[in-house]
Amino acid sequence: QLELDRRIIQERIERLQKDLAEVVRTRDLHRKGRARVPYPVVAIVGYTNAGKSTLFRALTGADAYVADQLFATLDPTVRRLKLPHTPDLVVADTVGFVRDLPHELVAAFRSTLMEAREADLLLHVVDAASPLLGEQRVEVDRVLEEIGAAGIPQILVYNKVDLLPESQRPREPRDELELAPGLRVPRVFISAQSGEGLDLL
Repeated sequence: QLELDRRIIQERIERLQKDLAEVVRTRDLHRKGRARVPYPVVAIVGYTNAGKSTLFRALTGADAYVADQLFATLDPTVRRLKLPHTPDLVVADTVGFVRDLPHELVAAFRSTLMEAREADLLLHVVDAASPLLGEQRVEVDRVLEEIGAAGIPQILVYNKVDLLPESQRPREPRDELELAPGLRVPRVFISAQSGEGLDLL
């Protein structure tokens, strides 16, 4: 019975790997198709539950799935975003990152992570109300480096400022954060839920 179970599990693993390869191939074709259209691509990245899908929905009006759970977003969702004073953009929502993401899962999420690697700009969403926001931001940067997306320009989007007590709320709606000597990135404080700061972003 054990041997039979092993064979069944092995066959299922092989079938899922073939399915995964087909999904990756399809996503690659979609990306190549979009590459022929001259729209800049903005990928929304961040630690899981930072509010990426809520921000995606607020920006694009798309009916993105939002849930307070691990890996609520598995497939990359892509929408066109019309802005009043600049050319249109393509915005991609991606899977939430977690600490010590196993290599097997990095492989499984390759199709959604590639949206980040091939983007022109990253919106790195940080949960401003999380007591671990510093560690989570560093972990996302580590995964971005692992997939080859570390050199892509990013805007740090500190989300959920509406959940902060008045004494901890930022005095200015934007500033810059020094990630390393000589490397400063813009930081914008928003609430994707209430809409605060979205116009500035």
